[in-house]
Amino acid sequence: EQVLKAKSTLYDIMLGNCENALVCEILRGFYSRINLLRALIPPGRVASVVNNIGLPISGINISYGNSGTIGTFDADMLVTLDETSGGSEGGPSTAALTRQLRERLPQDFPGVTFAFLPADIVSQILNFGSPAALDVQVASRDVAGGRAYANTLLARVRRVAGVADARIQEQARNPALRVDFDRALAGVVGLTEGDAAASLQATLSGSTQTAPTYWLDPRNGVSYPVSVQTPQYSIDTLGALNNLPITAARSEQLLGGLATIHPEPLSAVATDYNIAPTVNILATTQDRDLGGVTADIQGAIDATRADLPKGATVTVRGQAVTMAQAYQQLLVGLAFAIMLIYLLIVVNFQSWV
Repeated sequence: EQVLKAKSTLYDIMLGNCENALVCEILRGFYSRINLLRALIPPGRVASVVNNIGLPISGINISYGNSGTIGTFDADMLVTLDETSGGSEGGPSTAALTRQLRERLPQDFPGVTFAFLPADIVSQILNFGSPAALDVQVASRDVAGGRAYANTLLARVRRVAGVADARIQEQARNPALRVDFDRALAGVVGLTEGDAAASLQATLSGSTQTAPTYWLDPRNGVSYPVSVQTPQYSIDTLGALNNLPITAARSEQLLGGLATIHPEPLSAVATDYNIAPTVNILATTQDRDLGGVTADIQGAIDATRADLPKGATVTVRGQAVTMAQAYQQLLVGLAFAIMLIYLLIVVNFQSWV
């Protein structure tokens, strides 16, 4: 009851040429959300606000976190409430504040998706690392068809009574650049796709993967990795990317002379389940039991099953599965206990009636 956790995802931020201006715009947006939170929550209730903007810097932090951040446009806002001034006497409860913020935040910040994540350790364990209590997975070999069906199903899920924070985890509007490489033309000058990929990776993300280099410190005998990368401000335009040199052992050519670069939207995160591309519809419950919401969501899935692409599957995961398994094990244990008691009575009284 003391910790309220919310996730804010910015889908309307466009990548610009000035990196500093983009960072300032992101920070300015999150600071405005913090000011609104402090205005909506009664004075004295907010003990602290911690913002984690973007992705964790380490893979270990990603594996331990369950917020589901997928890019630099995501952020976690961890709001800790003061337990001495909350509750029924000092102000509204955490559930009441969550309900109020769910209604107010989308109105004041259109184009931004807000989701209140489980902050207590019990809910996080029951979710098994998922950022929501309900996870509807649409797995399909047809990526476009699976996403179209997921959007249709999302509209039906949002109309289910008691569903809150319904959204698709894999956003498909992330700006990207597609490089169409002409292999025939590259073969004339003695270059391959591998040479282009190695040059692009070394320029955009460093040479750690393609050409690992280490420097041995003679003073302490420790080897340090050395990564060579082009500064981001040197390739801030499409023309600069076209002028990127592609080098090989006996040839060199500019990228723009062998490839065509054009922008296109791309999914910010790739999710696979049993090798099949998967789209996750995440949602939680509000003012209704999990079993009733799960039953209505299953009804929405059955109603839209005709629109499901061929070979695709829809599976409900999350706390709903844990709840169903717990009830099943409870009923099996109860039946076994009744049978055991009956057999003990039969043995003691030497009678079946």
